[in-house]
Parts: sequence; C-alpha cells; structure tokens
Amino acid sequence: MKGNKLVIIGLGSIGLILLRSLPKEYDVVCVDKDEEALVKVKELREDIEIVHGDATSRLVLEETPVDEADCVIITTRDEKVNIEVSRLLHEHFEPKRVIAIGMSESGIRELESMGVEVENIFEDSAIGILNRLQKTRTTHEIGLGKNEIMEVEVHPNSRLANKPIGIIAPIKWRLGLIYRDGNIIVPRKDTILKPRDRVVILGDPNVLKTVAEILTFSFERFPLEYGSVILTYLKGSEDESFFEELGYIISSFPIEKNIFICTKKSMERREEIEDLCERHHIKQRTFKESVLPLVGAVEETVNEINSEQGLLILSKDVVVEPRFPLLFQGRKSLYTLVDLVSCPVFLLSGTHPYHKILLPCFIETDVERIIETGIEISYIINSSLTAITLEPSRYITTEEEQKRYTEIKKQITSLTSMYKTSVQILTKRGNPIKVTHMLQNEYNLAIINRGTSRKGVLSFLFPDVIWRIITGMKITTLIIPPMEETL
Repeated sequence: MKGNKLVIIGLGSIGLILLRSLPKEYDVVCVDKDEEALVKVKELREDIEIVHGDATSRLVLEETPVDEADCVIITTRDEKVNIEVSRLLHEHFEPKRVIAIGMSESGIRELESMGVEVENIFEDSAIGILNRLQKTRTTHEIGLGKNEIMEVEVHPNSRLANKPIGIIAPIKWRLGLIYRDGNIIVPRKDTILKPRDRVVILGDPNVLKTVAEILTFSFERFPLEYGSVILTYLKGSEDESFFEELGYIISSFPIEKNIFICTKKSMERREEIEDLCERHHIKQRTFKESVLPLVGAVEETVNEINSEQGLLILSKDVVVEPRFPLLFQGRKSLYTLVDLVSCPVFLLSGTHPYHKILLPCFIETDVERIIETGIEISYIINSSLTAITLEPSRYITTEEEQKRYTEIKKQITSLTSMYKTSVQILTKRGNPIKVTHMLQNEYNLAIINRGTSRKGVLSFLFPDVIWRIITGMKITTLIIPPMEETL
C-alpha cells in the first residue's frame, strides 16, 4: 500500500469538493450507498476504489480498509450518520485518524469524545478537511513508524511563524528540514521559519502531535507541547485546599497521568491523600516515595519517566520559605528545578479558579512566551488576561531600556492581533516588584518567565527581579521554563 491512504465516507457536495481538490498522491477509497454518487467519483478519477453500501453497517466497514488508511473522513450532511459511523469505528476498529463533519454543539461534543477531529458544517468544511490533511502529514517508511517524524505546513498565524529557528526553543522535539518554493533548506539558528513552509519535525510522538497543531495554528493544547505527565511534589504538609486546586488544574488541562513524588512524611498520610484525591477527582495517579531532597527527588523521577513531564506542581512554600524569603538558596533550588524539568512549574497558593490572569511584562522577562502561554491557557479555561508594562523614567532610563519598552508594547499588540484575542494592557511607573505585588490581589494566577539560564558560581548572589516578584506573590504562580539552546 502506498502512503497517504484515505477512506472517504459520504459523497455529497462536501465529499466531491474534497475529491476534486485532493492531489493525485492520495490513494482514495470512497464509500456511499448512492450508486450515482459512486459513478461521479469514477468520472473524476478512475483509480479511486469504491465501496457500495451503508457505512452505518459494521459489515460494510469491514469491507473497507479503515484500519489500514492514514485517515477516515466522514462527510455526510446527516449528523446522526456521522456519529454512528464514528461510534462503530471507535468500538470495533482501530483507525489511525478520523475526521468528521459536525453540525450541532452536542453532536460535536459527542464526536470529539470519541477522538474524532471535527469540522463544523457551517464553516468551509471541504477546505478545512483538506487543510488538515495537507498541513500535517506523517512521514511514512522512515524511523520506527510511531509518528516520531512528521511533515507539517506552517500556518501564517502560527505562533512559530516568522521567527528565527534559534529562538523557538523546542523541547523534546527538533526541526529537521524546511521545504520552501521548491528548495530544501537545512535550518540554522538564524533561519526564519516562514508561513507556508513545509517542515519535517522529529521527536517524542506524544509531543509532536501538539507541536504540529501549534505550527498549524491550533493552540488549545497546553501543556502537551512539553509532555504528557503531571508531576506533583508532596512535602507532607499540604492541606485540602492544595488538592482542591490540584484537582482544578488536572480537570482543566488535557493530561490524565499523574505521578506524586512523596517525602516520607507525605507517604505516612497516604490513606488521607488518597481520600483527598478521590474527593477532588484526581483519578490516574501513581505514588512514588523518595528520600532525596526536592531537586534530587524530581530529577530521579524525570529520569524514570524518560522526561515525559508536561507540568510540575508543588506548594509555593516548598521552595519559598516564608520566614526567609530572600535567601539565595531558595532561588537556586527553584531555578535549578525549572531548568531540570524543562516544563511549566505551578507554585500553588490556593487562588483558583483562574478567572483573571496577570502577565508581568518587564524588560527582564521573555514577553512573547508569557503572552502566548497566557493566551493558550485563557482559551482552555476562559479567563481574562492583563499585561503589566512599566513606562521607563525619562530621567534615568538608558536608550536601550526605552527601546526595549517600545518593543514590549508592540509585541503585546501584535500577538493579540495575530491570535484575535483580547489582552488588557496596564502601563505603570515605578519598581516592577512593588507594582506587581500591589496589583496581584485582583488576580488569581500570575504567569512569569524564568528567563535565560544563569551562569557562573556567584550568579545567585546578585539581585534578581523575577525571584523577588515570585517570593512576594500571594497568588498561584506559573513559571515558564527558559528557552533551550538549539541547533
């Protein structure tokens, strides 16, 4: 069987438009109970294989290569038919991928519950399906065949478009080749990723699917671009409010596997913790005891799960000791931890649900990563976003600082326009630490970037704006990891 095998079920207007638009490279099988429709198909392309029958019959589907195909596409205008065919595929077959037309909110939800990719009937469905097929394609006959290599077309509105490869900061994946205007480009740090580029990406199959969606302008999958496991560190003093917030996070984001890294003290509370987990709907969980200190225990677990972590969650007082908030040892532990896991780190303070998110956008921060993460999360949990910027003093500001402030404002405006969303911008004057702490009580979550990895033995002895902001936050804080060095 050659690559790019498709099964198209339903040959009405959508199915026929799709067939006319498909490149010849696709090997297509069409299914319909209308003989006239099948005749039209043969007139379009003689090489297309046809199956005459009702696809809501399991016997008809058994005559169709639905398990062998790269994608099964259901294009009828009868939502009940689309749901029934999807149900049969879900319960009795193992298709690699299913795309179907949805028509109502309840129907779309039912289709999505079966893992179906849904195109809304009221949108340009045939073109939408074609875009899905052409913009994300598994590369066949290379590697292990586990979707660890994919070819993706970059959408103009992707958050990775028009950026140098060197600042994309891939985690658990790499960019191989770029195909542009009939040419092959070997990517370098200064190569700009352009809209409509076709790129080959390689890496962890669980992560690649999400990266492909980001490249094609789907960004509601946080935090799956980092990994598929939530790590939660339990010191042993966590109360019910901690588990309530943990349950809120787990139910909000698309990760189900949970590993609890436990101290001896927390393992002594195992029965109580199990009860709290049940009460707050934390289901798929594994408990792992470690006698190592925080960083060592997390590192040990990360190695055991082959770096599949997508989130690390812990109580804020684990790393920020309230009695000694300015000691550099806590800062070193936290930054080492963030560098180690290479995924977002939640420091919980019990301020969920996250209806209002604060985005401190200062000279010391990576504004683009903060804004984009905020947008991703807001799309998932329907929250409002507010970015804080600081207007530099006209008397003591350097030309470079003034330029950076102007760039920050442009970045925020550009990103909100690109993602067609709303971010309120508050422009303040003064100390960034005091301004953030003064405003925080109006919000439920703060998102901040760890920044560039620090170098040198004495680096932790110097003042750090980010650390000072974190230690004074009374609301839950999400820390985004630094960019990886790439290429």
